Amino acid sequence: MVVVFPVLLLALLPCFALCADQPSFLFILADDIGWGDFGYNTGIANTPNLDKLAASDGAIRLNDFHSGGTVCSPTRASVLTGRTPFRDCVFYVYDCSDPTECEPNFPFAPNRTFTVADAVAAAGKNYQSGHFGKWHLGSFYKNSKYWSSPIKHGFTFMNSTLEVAPTATTNCNCKEEWKSSCIYGHDKGPTHCNPGCCFNYWWKDNEAEHGVSNLTNPVGQDDSIYIADAFKNYLQSLNGDPFVVQLSFHNCHIPFIGTEQARQECASGKTCKSGQYNQAELDYYACMNEFDASVGRVLQTLTDLNYRNNTMVWFASDNGPEGNCPPLGHCGPLHSDFFPGMAGPLRGRKRDTWEGGHRVPGIISWPARIKGNHESNATVITHDFLPTVMDILQVERPAAQRDWALDGTSILPLVNNPSSTLPPRGLGWLFTVANPTSPTKGFRYGPWKLVHGSTSCTLDECNKPLLYNLDTDMEEKHDLAEQQPEILKAIQANFTAWYESVKHSYMVESRCPNL
Repeated sequence: MVVVFPVLLLALLPCFALCADQPSFLFILADDIGWGDFGYNTGIANTPNLDKLAASDGAIRLNDFHSGGTVCSPTRASVLTGRTPFRDCVFYVYDCSDPTECEPNFPFAPNRTFTVADAVAAAGKNYQSGHFGKWHLGSFYKNSKYWSSPIKHGFTFMNSTLEVAPTATTNCNCKEEWKSSCIYGHDKGPTHCNPGCCFNYWWKDNEAEHGVSNLTNPVGQDDSIYIADAFKNYLQSLNGDPFVVQLSFHNCHIPFIGTEQARQECASGKTCKSGQYNQAELDYYACMNEFDASVGRVLQTLTDLNYRNNTMVWFASDNGPEGNCPPLGHCGPLHSDFFPGMAGPLRGRKRDTWEGGHRVPGIISWPARIKGNHESNATVITHDFLPTVMDILQVERPAAQRDWALDGTSILPLVNNPSSTLPPRGLGWLFTVANPTSPTKGFRYGPWKLVHGSTSCTLDECNKPLLYNLDTDMEEKHDLAEQQPEILKAIQANFTAWYESVKHSYMVESRCPNL
């Protein structure tokens, strides 16, 4: 008792006595927003809060930042596990709008791969963990075939949607009496309904039949405000405890919908570059404006609650913008009439293994550790979040998983010296299925990148191994496969070795049942 009693007393002390020096971690994830969509990167919609973040003291703007996948679910898995998503059975996405309508057959990490929520739990020190917004990694119901909610994967709190959701009046179709409040924008009716059109928020409830309960009032016109306010309420409840939180906004995945006020302000030139925009463009740019405003609310909450200085904030998008551009991945001038997101000069878009599918906006901010403002060309990917958190907190994966593959790396050396680079490493992207013979693959090592049959490719001239030097050709215009056969051979061998490792993971480590 003499030994145990003081430890119990310490555990009961308020966190400000024990945790004042403990950093917090916040990953803000946008949805289907392209490399060229933000104001700081020549975007059309004004995004003053993200522009300010990118230029702020304590921030690094990452010009070579990548999503772990080329579509939604794979990237979300990579943020949590530090691994290529195929290792943990995330080969594509699922269509299921709400647990009241369907059950996703989606066995994400069925062997319970170690996550960033597990990492902060292992650190102790009163760390809390929460997930907000779009989950898209499996069923919320505990009694489903593959229970795979944020709670299952280590988070202590969730306020989340099952998958895609509208960016305005999100859950308006969940009850008959709410339907009159629905805003549909340029779509003029509900879309992306799978199978029904209810898109609701859910949280842990041990007393409920399925272990979760849902929102019983309308979200409101602007979904991003709901997420920002929910985060604020959560942080206020922590009483200073350190945390890891993933904020996964729905902005600006289809159906992207701007409120009428936001659309009018964009059309008038107040919040967008001057121009003539069609209805889809107005919805998209208004959605961007509203997203930026809510990111501003989130950052202000960190400041108001004395978290900002010692919170490591990561900002990224889950993949490139919607709307592929066959036959060669180059979009024409009328493409934005239907798909307004911009990949900038990059070739390809969402689903593509060309750069436009996975090179995305990226910002790291940590004022307590990063001095000054910096721009970096170091190659960073969403896989790197978990290893970085582990490095900072000095925690390890459990003994049973220490020999499991880990694709990410800690970027703490970059934080400590923003002018430095990270060692070259192999990074791979696949689309739809983990299959070495799949024509939709990309593999990067240092400046060299292999692309074979990206999704937008419909001609023989791109349905073959293509080799690019991204240091001189990030637009992937110049295929060097014939000029550099030895490099092509080497990178193909590296891809094969990487894929064999991935195959081992999904067969032996995760034991994926959905192959």
